[in-house]
Amino acid sequence: MDYSSTETWAAVALAVFATFFWRCLGLYFTNRIDPNGLIMTWINAVAYAMVTAVLMLILVFPTGILSTTSLSARLLGFVFGVIAILWFKKLWLAITIGLLSFATSVYFGV
Repeated sequence: MDYSSTETWAAVALAVFATFFWRCLGLYFTNRIDPNGLIMTWINAVAYAMVTAVLMLILVFPTGILSTTSLSARLLGFVFGVIAILWFKKLWLAITIGLLSFATSVYFGV
């Protein structure tokens, strides 16, 4: 289906407005919501759940070039990355170890 330039710009403008609206609302309520309260705890839980769901979706049902690798290679990189985060407490080191373990497992055909 071909879309006209006007429809494309209208879609972009609506997306910008939707994002801008929620950000402005967040700024408005920033001093009124307790950062340790129940609402923020719930918002954080939902945000972590969404990130975890997307990560698991990409890990188990990948698309593109990642789909050419084996599930065991992807899981091995993930497990080593999590272990590195828990062990070293440094994100850059955990990402590096996770990527290296993934590359190694793909190279050796795990």
